[in-house]
Amino acid sequence: MWCPMCDDDSGHLYVLLSAGLPYCQRCKYNPKSPIRFIADLENISFSEVIRMCGDSFSHIDVSVEEVVDDLFADEEEEFFEYEVLDFDNTFLPIFEKTNIAPLDSALMKAQNYILGRGLTPELVNDYGIKYCYEGQYAGRIIVPCFYKGDLVTFVARDVFGASSRKYLNPKGNKQSDFLFNIDSVCSDSIILTEGVFDAINASLVGPSVASFGKSLSARQLSMLNAFKTVVFYWDVDAYPQAEKYAAELQSACLVVLHADGKDAGSRSVKENKSLLESAVRFDSVGYEMFKLLEISC
Repeated sequence: MWCPMCDDDSGHLYVLLSAGLPYCQRCKYNPKSPIRFIADLENISFSEVIRMCGDSFSHIDVSVEEVVDDLFADEEEEFFEYEVLDFDNTFLPIFEKTNIAPLDSALMKAQNYILGRGLTPELVNDYGIKYCYEGQYAGRIIVPCFYKGDLVTFVARDVFGASSRKYLNPKGNKQSDFLFNIDSVCSDSIILTEGVFDAINASLVGPSVASFGKSLSARQLSMLNAFKTVVFYWDVDAYPQAEKYAAELQSACLVVLHADGKDAGSRSVKENKSLLESAVRFDSVGYEMFKLLEISC
């Protein structure tokens, strides 16, 4: 059968007729309930499917626990609240010139850091990257994160080495409620990196988001489940976590194999492109051999 989740027409989708449950051997799609399958197929919520079923819902073989869990997830998204942030006048565009010598000198240092990471002025402008010259985030490059057009958090990177904490982020909203750059993605596949600079560099190859570290919250997992394919481009020491999260996702999950300690933010576009094109499934022989030969050595 044709699989609507990965657009595969080579007959890898099977259906257990007694339960009405599909399973794709190619993308590993496994909705675990007929209601979830209908929701995914029609791109509607779990609760909308139940309303559509009406009285016939009672004849569908699905557990009460699963209904409650999925309805709660739908409601959580519908009523998700967060604080909208904004930048005051102490946050400046990095490539701005103020004609104030000390400030322009600091901006020049921020510019050199950004350019040294391979970011162009165009990318800096596209991502709204700024420099803060006063207050709690003084001396830091600011990479904002937006959700539905609202500024919800940011990463503040020290460029002067004046702080024992290289990175800071604002209090209030939890970063684990969001994925960096999610607003810019219009695709059914996504590259998932740990850090924001990694995501920016990887975005030159394909649509990318960052998880703000080596863990994923239930909300982040839910956001990733909107994509047919998720490519984990995490550091090699995070492979065990990535493998665990991949097992929780309904998306087809791939992993970028690299053991040299470099991340996407420190590679050229050509390097990232080659690695991403060579990504493999977590359940592949290639991944098992990589763990055996590279990670265990």
